[in-house]
Formats: sequence, C-alpha cells, structure tokens
Amino acid sequence: MPMAGRLGFKQPAWVWSGFGIAFICAVIGGTIQQGLGTVDAILAIVLGNAILFVYASALGYASGKWGMNFPLTVRAVFGGRGSVIPVLILAGLVTGWFSFHVWLTADIVKAAFTIESGIAVALIALGVGILYAVPVIFGIKSMALVRQIAIPAMVIFVAYYLFTKVIPAGAALFESSGTGDMSFVTGVGLAWATFAVSGTMTGDIVRYTRTGGQAIGVTGVAFLLSNAPFMILGVFFAAAIDDPTVPYFLDSDSMRVLIPLAAIAILSTWSTADACLYNAAMGFSNSLPNFNWRRAAILGMVIGLALAMSGVIANVTNLLITIGLIVPPVGGVIISDYFFVRRNHGFGMDRTSSTNLAAIIAVILGIGTGIYMYFGFPTFIFGIPGIAVSLVSYALLAKGFGSTLGAEEPTVPNTAEAEGMTKTAATKPSVLS
Repeated sequence: MPMAGRLGFKQPAWVWSGFGIAFICAVIGGTIQQGLGTVDAILAIVLGNAILFVYASALGYASGKWGMNFPLTVRAVFGGRGSVIPVLILAGLVTGWFSFHVWLTADIVKAAFTIESGIAVALIALGVGILYAVPVIFGIKSMALVRQIAIPAMVIFVAYYLFTKVIPAGAALFESSGTGDMSFVTGVGLAWATFAVSGTMTGDIVRYTRTGGQAIGVTGVAFLLSNAPFMILGVFFAAAIDDPTVPYFLDSDSMRVLIPLAAIAILSTWSTADACLYNAAMGFSNSLPNFNWRRAAILGMVIGLALAMSGVIANVTNLLITIGLIVPPVGGVIISDYFFVRRNHGFGMDRTSSTNLAAIIAVILGIGTGIYMYFGFPTFIFGIPGIAVSLVSYALLAKGFGSTLGAEEPTVPNTAEAEGMTKTAATKPSVLS
C-alpha cells in the first residue's frame, strides 16, 4: 500500500476491533469459564490475549512500516513458488473456521427450537452454508451490510445479559469454580488461538497504517481492548447462568426472548463466517492453478458444507488446538526473516530464489515440535514451542545455508514503500510479481 493511500491509526483500529466484537469470542470465553471457573478463566484470557498481542505486533510492525498485506509478505519470505504451502495451510484452516460457524448456526437453531433430528440439523447447515457463501461467491456488497448490522446487534445482546444476568448476580460471579475439565494452560491456549489465523494475517489490515508503531497500536486495540474484554463478557455470562448444559447462553423459556437472542447470535456468526470464506477464497485463488475467485469461493463452500453437515468440526476446542499448533510456525518464520535476516533491507528488497526451502523446513520443524510438545508435555501453552523453534531454526538455516536453501540476503529492489523512505523503483523483475 503506497504511503499516499494509507489511512493512519483510527480506521484500521476500528476495522480490527470489529472482528473481536463477535458472538464466537463470547462463546469461547464461556467455554473457558466452564472449564476453569471465573477467576482463572479471566486470567487465562488476559494472558492469552497478551501473547496474541506480542505475536501479531511482531508481524504487524513490518506490514505497517512497509504497507505489505499478508500474501505479499508470504511471497517475499517464502518465494513466489514456496508461498503456496503456507497460503494453502491458512486457507484450509480458515475454511475450517467458516465450516464451524455454519455448524454453529445450525446448532443455535437446534437449541432455540429444540430440534432433535440429526438429518434436520444437517439440512439446516446446508441451507445456512449456501446462504452465507452467496455474498462471497458473487461479490455482493451485503457482506459489509451484515457486519454493520451485526456489531450494534451484539451491543444489544451484551446489554440484555448484563442487565438481566450479570449485574443481578453480583459478587457470586466470582465464586464459580468450573468443572475442572480444563487445564489453565489449555485455557490460555484457547484464548490466544482464537485469533491465531487472523493475527498471522494481520498485514491485510495494518498495512493501511502509516507507521510500524501505529500498526502495533492497532493490534493492541484489536486484542487487548476488544477481543479480551468480549471474551471476559462471555465468562461473566456463563458464570451468571452457571449451568454447562445451557447452550450459547440461551437459557430463557420465552420464545419472545429466545428468538431475538438467537437471531442476533446468527447475525454475528454470519458476519464472521463471510470474513472466513473471503480469506479462504483469497488463499485458494492465489495458490491453485486455474482457480479464479468464484471457483475458489465455491471450493471453500463445498469443503465447509461437508465438514459442517457431518458435524466433525463441532468441537471448537479441538479446532483451536489444531490452529494453535499449525499456524504459529508460519508467523515465526516471517518474524525471523524480517528482524534477523532482512534487518536494514526490510521489504524494500526481494530475493532471486522462487522457493525459500529454509522457511519451509523451519515451518515443518515448528509444527512437528508443537505437536510433540502438546502430547508429550501438556504443561506448555500449545503453539508457543512451535513459534520458538521455527523462529530460531529459520534464523540458523538462513545464516548458515542461505544461498543453498533459497534464503539468501535480499538484493532485488521492489516497489514497497516504507515510512520515512521514498519509493524505490524496481530495476529488476521481482519475485513478488
């Protein structure tokens, strides 16, 4: 994004904060509360979002400074051909998020209307998934309209529960000890994995800031001032209801109350699902040959529908753990490349290699380490070992075998424009083109 087209701090911060004000964030907060109890859940959410803030800030700083979105950043680090692997990984996982929101909507309808038939729920998921996908497939601008309605609707949702459940409960909210079925480190991991994919792709938003410092500030608004508080509201809702058998906070016996609450939850879920499918389509269309935008969106929809209708995507805890183990090593490599390998070059220079094998090897090592540590040493916060190993191993591989593995020092000028620098004209073909 050229400096002339950047927006500064306010507008990117508003956009990022909107993603944190979502029904699913409150649901995950409630899930953590049911497992840990109120006090430990709040601590886990604060710590998880602090980790997320540090991780996304390290990625966002470079994007804000140089105006680089996520696809361009990945291509700069992994190479034009090598970038296909990380982009497909994230596209696949964000398709899983789309699928989960389709299933979640069907399950909300099931809970609100006490539907028992599994076939009926699957058919609801089919209809919902197609409905959610249509704006993305055909590029209908109603995606923005849904989000504009969803955020004020969630304010009404929050106000209802605050005044009818949370405030009347008072200090008793903090007495809930949960079921004890979740460890504290798992709670922290769930909190930070909630936006691990979007946090890795933060460049798509913070590239509109004018400086790296503004990008960090926007990230703080997104996670510390929006996502964390909304997850904590979910903690309070769950503590006030104090019944793990009540799905999605829908504890009213009156349909006049239940239907509006369910409708608001579905609106928010629709908004999030559209954003997920949009990102998936972007990834597929940029990575798969002969896949234009519409084909890519249809592919994401079909995969999402299959997962949602079968119900295999239903466990949000397992989904978040999968995301937390697979995605962060990609971010670890990008952070390492920018701060330890590029250094003064930044993204103003490209490599001649089309595939950065050092980056791919480091991601594989990070994912493998993360999976091993999760099953072998569950007292570690999942995802963190993977970041550390990918970051360190990439720096070592790039420094020791850079030219051999395609991680040579960048020397080809490109057109990225950083704060305080004039735009550099490209003198050679760039691997980003």
